[in-house]
Amino acid sequence: SAFYRYIITVETILQHTMIFPDFELLDLSETEGKIYLTLLELGGGFVSAIARRANLPRVNCYHTLENLLKKGLVSFIAKEKGKYFSAEPPQKLVNILEEKRDYARGILPQLLSMTSALAFKPQIKYFEGMEGVKSILDDTLTAKSELFGYSNLKSVAELFGDFIDKYEERKFEKKIKTRIICPSSQEAFDYVKSYCPKDFPQELLEILYVNPKEFWFEHEILIYDNKVAVVSLSKDELIGMIFESKVYAQSQKAIFNLAWLGASSFIAL
Repeated sequence: SAFYRYIITVETILQHTMIFPDFELLDLSETEGKIYLTLLELGGGFVSAIARRANLPRVNCYHTLENLLKKGLVSFIAKEKGKYFSAEPPQKLVNILEEKRDYARGILPQLLSMTSALAFKPQIKYFEGMEGVKSILDDTLTAKSELFGYSNLKSVAELFGDFIDKYEERKFEKKIKTRIICPSSQEAFDYVKSYCPKDFPQELLEILYVNPKEFWFEHEILIYDNKVAVVSLSKDELIGMIFESKVYAQSQKAIFNLAWLGASSFIAL
């Protein structure tokens, strides 16, 4: 009866709906999956019959069949009434996946070489505001090797306050060795006593104080691993950046070591 045919059609659509997610993994749209399943069920048919069974507009059904033809999942035979479409065996879906897998494997070496080239591309990240500058300092705590650079500890203490107290505590917990060249001032001398943990391992921190009249700066440059961090220590210019480059970091390390050796002539007494 008509009612019975209606029930069968509804059940078929519900079954198709449950299978759609699997077809999406095969790069098939919802409509393509529905029509492919309909053809498997019918065993073949003209566009009008397929559209009626799939409950789709005839025009949409025809365009979808054309797409399935291009994908090799549908074939047709020309008859007097028009094109008679049939679905390719489900094994064809597996064959398509295997072809894609083989293609992906073939271009994998080229893709990996491109990835390797990009891995060495220098990266520059800019930061603004107090939270942005703090995030730069937080990143220095990821250092897997020595942390060294130039800083004005007087300005650091004035600008960051309690944050630096926690920063230094975490740095010593991670046992990150630090060497700093800093302009001399009473506040800079008091920095270690005020912000570094009591009885910290002396070998983890070296500060070389230089004459502030000759070497005064209001910024901080910290070098670690393959990164160079630059932070403004001015309240009116809270900006900073992290330059990630193995070559640049190595150059800055060499310059710092040279400055460390030469600065002994300018040590503030």
